[in-house]
Amino acid sequence: MRRGTRNDGRFTGLTVLVAATGFVLFLPPLLTVANDGGTVAGVPAVAAYLFGAWLVVIALVAFLVRRSG
Repeated sequence: MRRGTRNDGRFTGLTVLVAATGFVLFLPPLLTVANDGGTVAGVPAVAAYLFGAWLVVIALVAFLVRRSG
């Protein structure tokens, strides 16, 4: 992406949004909700939540980078 284009501000804003989303997904209150002792397909729920949240953040970053060119 070229510097100084009109989309630089939008890209920066979306990058901050993805980072904030990742930060919120890994906050302890959300982790304790998943830590109820249950399982998802034989995997502890907290582990499934962690990998799922990690996958969401990676997918958002990949989508953002792909769209930016």
